Amino acid sequence: MLPPLPPPPRTGFVSVLAKITLILAGISVAWSLLQSVGALLLPDSVVAAAGDADWPLPQGLLWALEHRVALSLALLLLSLLSLATAWGLLKRQEWARLVFIALLLLSAAGNLFSLLLVSQLFDAIIAMYPKEFLSTTDGQEFMAQMQASHLMWMGTSVAGVLAMGALHVWIAWKLCTAAVRAEFRPPAV
Repeated sequence: MLPPLPPPPRTGFVSVLAKITLILAGISVAWSLLQSVGALLLPDSVVAAAGDADWPLPQGLLWALEHRVALSLALLLLSLLSLATAWGLLKRQEWARLVFIALLLLSAAGNLFSLLLVSQLFDAIIAMYPKEFLSTTDGQEFMAQMQASHLMWMGTSVAGVLAMGALHVWIAWKLCTAAVRAEFRPPAV
């Protein structure tokens, strides 16, 4: 009978990635728990009043407040999934490698989608001001500042999203390389 083959050597990449993700996911779980408690404590009457105020909240923000409990619980579940996946990566579980890759790619796509919200945010801020004000000299100066801020914010947002997206794609690619995949195979007997 042949002796079992030794397990493939472990790279530091997976261990460091898993440990960093464990820390970040742990922080995310704690934050999600606090956010969930805050969502449960915020009365519906306050949210309704915010929508009826003289300066109503933007529709997207109002929608998020109306669905605050479901959204905070979804974030908590996603944080717990990330925590479990990071632990699975540390233990070199194949399912965790695949889930982690999926989470990375979904996160990159979600970040790209979030760029659509930047313009909506600026439109909502401008919509809060009366049209009479916007037609004045001060209002036109305000609009010029908002347009400059919008361009600057959009530029930095695009740069950040592309940088994070490139990092996520690179990590996903690295997790698909033969050397890393070999770490997730059970030792031959």
